[in-house]
Amino acid sequence: MLFPRALRFVTQTSALAAVLWLTACQSPPETPPPAPEAAKKPTGLFEWYEEGKSITSITINVDEQKAALYHGKKQIGWTYVATGITSFPTPTGEFKIIEKVANKVSNLYGKGYDANGKLINSDFKQGRDLLPPGGRFEAAKMTYFMRLTNDGVGMHIGPIPRPGRRASHGCIRLPSKIAGTIFSNVTLGTPVTITGSGPDYATYLKQSNAKAKANAAKLADAKKKAAEGKVAEAAKETAEATTLTADDPNGPGAAATTTITTLPATPVAPAAPAAPAPVAPAAPTAPVEEIKPAVPNDQAQ
Repeated sequence: MLFPRALRFVTQTSALAAVLWLTACQSPPETPPPAPEAAKKPTGLFEWYEEGKSITSITINVDEQKAALYHGKKQIGWTYVATGITSFPTPTGEFKIIEKVANKVSNLYGKGYDANGKLINSDFKQGRDLLPPGGRFEAAKMTYFMRLTNDGVGMHIGPIPRPGRRASHGCIRLPSKIAGTIFSNVTLGTPVTITGSGPDYATYLKQSNAKAKANAAKLADAKKKAAEGKVAEAAKETAEATTLTADDPNGPGAAATTTITTLPATPVAPAAPAAPAPVAPAAPTAPVEEIKPAVPNDQAQ
């Protein structure tokens, strides 16, 4: 009778030992890893600190090519900008946003194409440049336009090819990923202060008017000479009016493609000796077509 009881005791003891041994071999549960920290936005073309807060003032420094965005006295963001090159400067002084147009296009600057759709001038300006017969003007986009002056200076989306360097023809270009945020967080009347090396607004207007008058005179003379058949002289006058300056973003010292074009000579197949082909008379030079000057003041750009 003792044997079955002893056997049962040994069996139970062995089972308990096995359970304890298996438990000892298992690893304790690991502590869950800490939640990863949110990645900090790297400093690039802009930073925006306060989502949902309005922009009550903007300060732009044309020497640093940066704009600071404020809510009251607190800075809530900043962005690189691209203001006017020295030959087309952005005026300095105190301004206010006087107009907001989300889908604005320029009626001054854009691209010029010939009758076949070929790009002949990537820096075309109405009232300054001429198109060949059948050519067309394609206006430059100025999305999220915020006007600062009646003659067309404002802030809008635009390329910033070299952050920290001037690149525009007077307006203040903004990176595409921050321009919409600025546009939606400012109101009409928001003050914009522009500081740094550049003319004040009165001086800027005098310089702009003098330059426009000089270019208009050159182009009028070019048009007259073209009508008289003096193509070479007309091309020279046009080139002088449209030559890009050394600091122009479209190429240091490069000249705008002349809009008075001449077709290359078509090679003539050799004629049979018995019947030489007569040479056709040269076709008269076609007159150039002028794009009308843009409406001044609030329609300027």
